[in-house]
Amino acid sequence: KDITPPQGGKISIQNGRLAVPDNPILPFIRGDGTGPDIWAASQRVFDAAVQKAYGGKRKVSWFEVFAGELAKNKFDNWLPDDTIEAFKEYLVGIKGPLTTPVGGGIRSLNV
Repeated sequence: KDITPPQGGKISIQNGRLAVPDNPILPFIRGDGTGPDIWAASQRVFDAAVQKAYGGKRKVSWFEVFAGELAKNKFDNWLPDDTIEAFKEYLVGIKGPLTTPVGGGIRSLNV
């Protein structure tokens, strides 16, 4: 595998509801263009909100996965299988804005 998750727990579905551990692993895609700047600010807000809401009893384990231009440059693939598998396995994740490839053959990754 090209990516390794951090320590933490997996979100699951139990009786039709999300079961969230105290340290959920959340995959994220930083994004292209303004994505890294947006992500840096967003992550601080998310972490502060969790800290305030749970008084330090819960904390997100952020798991960076790749898509878009960064993935194309790093793995020669706009949307690596490892990224798709991470979102399937961990159920909840977040992504920043991604470059839309020009020339056909691939849909926008922003849908």
